[in-house]
Amino acid sequence: MLADLGLLYCALFWGVSFPVMKVLVSYYSPCWLLFLRFSAGALLIYIFFHKRINDSFMKVFKGGFIIGALLFLAIGTQTVGLNYIGGGRSAFISAIYVLLVPLIIWVIKKKFPGWVTLFAACLCVMGMYFLAGDEMSGGINRGDVLTIICALSFAVQIIAISHYTSDSDPIVLSFIEFLVLSVMAFASSLIFESQAELINMHTLYGLLFMITFCTFGCYMIQICAQKYAKPSHASIIMSLESVFGLLSSVVFLNESVSFHMALGCALIFSAVMIAELEPLFNHKNRG
Repeated sequence: MLADLGLLYCALFWGVSFPVMKVLVSYYSPCWLLFLRFSAGALLIYIFFHKRINDSFMKVFKGGFIIGALLFLAIGTQTVGLNYIGGGRSAFISAIYVLLVPLIIWVIKKKFPGWVTLFAACLCVMGMYFLAGDEMSGGINRGDVLTIICALSFAVQIIAISHYTSDSDPIVLSFIEFLVLSVMAFASSLIFESQAELINMHTLYGLLFMITFCTFGCYMIQICAQKYAKPSHASIIMSLESVFGLLSSVVFLNESVSFHMALGCALIFSAVMIAELEPLFNHKNRG
């Protein structure tokens, strides 16, 4: 239950961060913003947990490096893909990771995820389709391909987190994940972007919110929670990010909500409830 509440916290703050990110991306280039977020997040983790990090840094470096590289690949391809497709379309394609997680586990581990999990995952993806609205029309372009890579990267990253947290300190994994991502973001910023200003004072509060709650808090809690939650279950709960993102955009940005978007939210919420009740369904079937 605590693990599920932790993942719900992640979904809530990632969703609430949508309006904040809309402001920040108007001041910072994508890779530079990632560098600011994750380098500061790594510093915060080290301040609070430096003894644990010093004791087992090299022991878990491989796992942290893989998790961080996958997250950078996912965020990077999603960001570049947004240059070619709309936000709704990107959100829907990215959300396919919810369905990919149990399917990849099925293929790799030869372990059937269960009909309840597959149904909940399909229901979640259907909800994201309705949230995307009219943006789903048109053929496939390079933005779609990049975002499919993003979805696959997110799915593999979630599975990798569950694999490496089974016998590693999740706090140290989080630190290495942040460190690897910040280095990759900094290098990409130097190569592909031009950044004239280190930090814009007009965005200080928004940046602090993103660093403290949505980076240091969320990504570290995700890794700690996934030590105790199945990856397919975790991915469904984290899909609530889109619902919270829509609600926060309505509250803070006065965006309107159509019937299809409300239906999409209802379907995603239903998928999460089904995933939460899965043990009850399985118990009845065994009975």
